[in-house]
Amino acid sequence: MLSSTQRDKIRAAFQKGALKVQSVSPEGHVEWKRVAHVQRSEVPWETLYEAQTEQGPLTLTAGHRVFVTPTTKVEMQRLAPGALVLGVLNGQTGNSRIFSVSQVPRRRFMYDLTAEDWHNFVLHRSRVVVSNSPDKYYHFRPPEHEGAIGAYNQVFGQIWEDAELYEYLKRAIDWWDMFPPYTSVACIDTLVSQIPRWRTSIYWGAIIFAALALAFNWVADEFDYSIGGVSLSLEKSSKYESLKQNAESQWEKSLEAKAETTFYIRGLQQPKYGMGIRSSFGPAVGRGVLSPRNFV
Repeated sequence: MLSSTQRDKIRAAFQKGALKVQSVSPEGHVEWKRVAHVQRSEVPWETLYEAQTEQGPLTLTAGHRVFVTPTTKVEMQRLAPGALVLGVLNGQTGNSRIFSVSQVPRRRFMYDLTAEDWHNFVLHRSRVVVSNSPDKYYHFRPPEHEGAIGAYNQVFGQIWEDAELYEYLKRAIDWWDMFPPYTSVACIDTLVSQIPRWRTSIYWGAIIFAALALAFNWVADEFDYSIGGVSLSLEKSSKYESLKQNAESQWEKSLEAKAETTFYIRGLQQPKYGMGIRSSFGPAVGRGVLSPRNFV
């Protein structure tokens, strides 16, 4: 554990732009790179894993990527005992073996770094090389003023969480099935494996639900007023409404294509010759029985 004096020195170095961490180049060279950002992310919904290595433990979210070579990386949740990952010891890169992996209790916050150039850094306890965390957080909302004062850029995480996007995809599939002609996609796995040509259409449907949900959220936070002649406004719901409308346009085109390209397997079927004894009960579903009496 760091002492309060060490914490103060690290915070001061970061504020001056002089804080650096070890990073590994694509060629495998260990270099010191400046820490561009320090993020505090809310992760109460994330699954956390702790792995024991030869040098020490590491605790990461399930989606945090760990380097296995200077150019390849895998998600933490895919590591298993016996796996080799990229480590740094005495200024040189090498393999570090994973002894065990276990799930640990969730927590509210995780702290992450953004290192310049190579966008990876070496963990202190385990000496394992990890990516800027997490890779999927490629879009951050602006930091709060309070976060900057505390030497951290406050990060809210993704605009939509994975669980939300999954729910929007399921709703889009249900909606897609509801429109004629009747189809039965059932679930995302069925869609991907059996009817991949409809994936893009389902994506557009999910965008509609996602944009609508965020538009609802922003309505409560919007304001428009002026102080001392200076206009202050915050208005975002209409932008997401515009995004929803564009997605709806693509969705409607997809529905037209669905109606025109879905094959109808059974229509009116009649025996080639004669009416057949089953035809009086509706379309024939089998071969009619011909006789002089039934022949037309």
